[in-house]
Amino acid sequence: MKWFILLLLFIGGIGYLVKHNMREAERKRILAEEAQKEQIKTAPEADLPEKPEKIYTMNFSPQTIKTLRDMTLDPNDQVRFASIELLWQLQDEQAPGIMKRILRDEMDSDSKSRLIDMLSKERSKMSLALLADSLLNNYDKNTKLKVIQAITSIPSKESISVLTRSMQDTDEEVRLRSIEAINVIRNEIEAKKAQEIQEVHKKPILKLE
Repeated sequence: MKWFILLLLFIGGIGYLVKHNMREAERKRILAEEAQKEQIKTAPEADLPEKPEKIYTMNFSPQTIKTLRDMTLDPNDQVRFASIELLWQLQDEQAPGIMKRILRDEMDSDSKSRLIDMLSKERSKMSLALLADSLLNNYDKNTKLKVIQAITSIPSKESISVLTRSMQDTDEEVRLRSIEAINVIRNEIEAKKAQEIQEVHKKPILKLE
């Protein structure tokens, strides 16, 4: 009987420890989420360039442009993506602001991922600014990781500056991926400098006769 009581006490003790650990883990998770929300509230807004870097112009009627802008609020995620994609290609002056809103508020992960890919391929100051805003003002961890991957494809000092700020994120994987991305960009920049120096040395020296 004594051993049975001890066994019950032992099992009860284990159950208490398990429940205590689960409550503690949940408490830490809630604190981390609250800290993340507070960080986003206090995070500085990413400054967007005054206007997109225009490469070409295409004439569309003001009514068509207005309709496209309105369609970025359409309930259908495919319609929203198609409209902002076209506005971006047309270099509409309101496209950056709309893109910024969509990257923050879009619930469809596939559409958001496609927009991030589109920005990473452009590699402009505007696209980097939008990616930076999405990274520093987003609750979704997967979106942050996707943006870090996209910024890695834009090797520049500005990219390193953005990733340095994301190294302070409350999520440890986001911090780790930011560090790894900075290292990749640093290596690419140094390799490019070394190649440029090598090409300079290869150029023949002009001799005066």
